[in-house]
Amino acid sequence: MVLPVGDVNPTRRRAVVTWLLLLTNLAVFLLLQAPQDGCDEVAFVYRFSVVPRELTGLSALSAGELEALLGPCASAATGKSVALSLVTAMFLHGNLGHLLGNMLFLWVFGNNVEDRLGRVRFVIFYLVGGAAATVAFAALNPGESTPLLGASGAIAAILGAYLLLFPRATVLTYAPFPLYLLALVIPAARIRAFFLIFAIVTLPAWLVLGGWFVLQAFAARSALSSAVAYEAHVAGFVAGIVLLLLLDRRRSSRGQVPFHPPRPR
Repeated sequence: MVLPVGDVNPTRRRAVVTWLLLLTNLAVFLLLQAPQDGCDEVAFVYRFSVVPRELTGLSALSAGELEALLGPCASAATGKSVALSLVTAMFLHGNLGHLLGNMLFLWVFGNNVEDRLGRVRFVIFYLVGGAAATVAFAALNPGESTPLLGASGAIAAILGAYLLLFPRATVLTYAPFPLYLLALVIPAARIRAFFLIFAIVTLPAWLVLGGWFVLQAFAARSALSSAVAYEAHVAGFVAGIVLLLLLDRRRSSRGQVPFHPPRPR
């Protein structure tokens, strides 16, 4: 699989919100999550992540349910706000790799979406997209007690918006050998830099993001979905597209230029 590492898509202003989100996610993991261990770590994850069973039941797990799940760590996981966990879960991550992968996608694609939507609207878009992805996952897995955490749903919403806004933007991708050889036969691909065991290949955004979505949808239907919440990725991506279309419809009804102007025929 290719990995996006940058894009050729200049912005008009600094991506202040994107950088604040990056720094907040890093700070939460390094300063709040990583130092935890034992029961403190388990309790922290359960208190601030989303548990689908709680979300669909609109109430936190009872003391007895927590004890059955967490054993001696149950007492430290009480006092949870289920509604607030929809937001706090977006700033938690399972491990450093999970965090860095999410932040890479946010860094590559977030600045342009923020630039187009504006800072305040971008924050709302990020949070609503992430919440929609979480709710969709809970609806598909109503009895699940495993915590759901990470910024993946919110970032997937950004990817969906980027696909609509900048489908022809050039994305720089890391492609290992022999995958980068496909760039020789794909008309839209170009090898930008060559390092034998890998290459930096340029691809149009529609191919990178469309391919990413197809892989997530395929994984969601396979056994892989037991380890990663691929359904949330798919739902977040679709939510991003729907939210952007709704914003455009609202702007058009007010006589304003939509964020995603239709292409002339």
